[in-house]
Amino acid sequence: MRFVEYYSEGQRQRLRLETISEGKKRIERQRPAAGRETVKAQEAGGAIIETLSSQEKRVSSRFHCLSESETYFSPSRLSPGVVIPTETVAVDGARSSEIRWMRSEYGMKPVAEGRCGKVLLMAPEDCDNRVAMAFKSADALFKRGNVGASHPNFLRVLQRPGPSAHTASTQWALDNQGEPGSIGADVHALAAWTVTTGAASVRVAVLDEGVDTDHRYLENAVVAEADFVDGNRTAQPDGNDAHGTACAGIIVGQNERAKGLAPGVRLVAARIAKSDDRGFWIFDDFETADAIDWAWERVKSDVLSNSWGGGPPADVIANAFSRARTQGRAGKGAVVIVAAGNSQSQIDFPGNLEGVLTVGASNQWDERKTRSSKDGESWWGSNYGDELDLVAPGVRITTTDIWGPRGYSTKAVTEAFNGTSAAAPHVAAVAGLMLSVNPELTEGRVREIIKQTADVLSQADQPRLVGSGRLNAYMAVRAARRG
Repeated sequence: MRFVEYYSEGQRQRLRLETISEGKKRIERQRPAAGRETVKAQEAGGAIIETLSSQEKRVSSRFHCLSESETYFSPSRLSPGVVIPTETVAVDGARSSEIRWMRSEYGMKPVAEGRCGKVLLMAPEDCDNRVAMAFKSADALFKRGNVGASHPNFLRVLQRPGPSAHTASTQWALDNQGEPGSIGADVHALAAWTVTTGAASVRVAVLDEGVDTDHRYLENAVVAEADFVDGNRTAQPDGNDAHGTACAGIIVGQNERAKGLAPGVRLVAARIAKSDDRGFWIFDDFETADAIDWAWERVKSDVLSNSWGGGPPADVIANAFSRARTQGRAGKGAVVIVAAGNSQSQIDFPGNLEGVLTVGASNQWDERKTRSSKDGESWWGSNYGDELDLVAPGVRITTTDIWGPRGYSTKAVTEAFNGTSAAAPHVAAVAGLMLSVNPELTEGRVREIIKQTADVLSQADQPRLVGSGRLNAYMAVRAARRG
């Protein structure tokens, strides 16, 4: 067990690391008694080599060697999953002279170049501890003061949210008739659609594990797609990766069975994650940051929807979001939406970044989703904290699904999509509707209006639990039209 430090958000960040072999021994000593639940983060740590090996082609460029004695991980106590420091350093905003300095002083060689001045450097194979070299060299480069970011490049192994155990009979999030739930505990979509269903000039990006861009309820909305995981020509998901397709349907679904909240806007799909066979996603920080820059800079997305998160802060991602917010839309800024998380704990990165809209989940009774809320789903709850901006429907959401047994259902539509992952796309869709009626709004004004027009929930609910309240699409669009 050891502690390491790096710079992010202008501060020293501290991580507790152990090798895979050390983690396996610790887990064995802490193995719970029969019948007691094991900790998912520990399970992920114990099987981390198998998880990485399942995507060997992808992760091999981040390590000279994968072994239980040389590969480190940092387990999370707050959210299911682990963070793996690689043998590489993510650098943002460095001049070529700084890259040459890293090579001459530490033997760090460029292995990838990204958009907007990002470079990935790898530790030399012959050093004693390549992960330690990544931390040491990144720290030294940052202290020189000539870069926007310099820190180890992390892989994030995060638990993928599962579907509900039950299904919804209606699209209650759009129009709640109280069967079950409370009448009107919805986003007031029908009223919003009397103003607009979205303009084709507005682009909403879904950054996720891929989107079935050939889905018959989505394909007409797709205007751009890219794969930052395997480099494929499309953003199509692998295996049973249905999460991104469900997120996209909430925004642009074009069928009465699974109607999106903004069916008239256009969809940009960026694949940034891939799951293993254990129910965990693998994210690469450098890939994720490059997808963010591609979405706002290359394909001109107006809104970025992010139903993922967890782990320590990373400036390479934070800087990419900042560029989207300040440089996107010809300087008016792209709107960045982030899911709060589902562990009923404090909001984690990147939902705790300044300037993003962080979204929690509500249920059919206009309650904040908790393990004890009326919906009966006791295995998850919406995250909370001062960074929370508002909540939106996130329980038993009807939306698009990948076809066949690999999806949440066996059909083209699922009625059981769950989590703050479902809540965030509702807010992204409303941002798209707002920009459809007033494309001159700045991203800051969009965020302000969405929070100001949210419906206030129970007086017992504090702002750190529900933010400004539950999303109201109609009031937001009306206010946007006025400016």
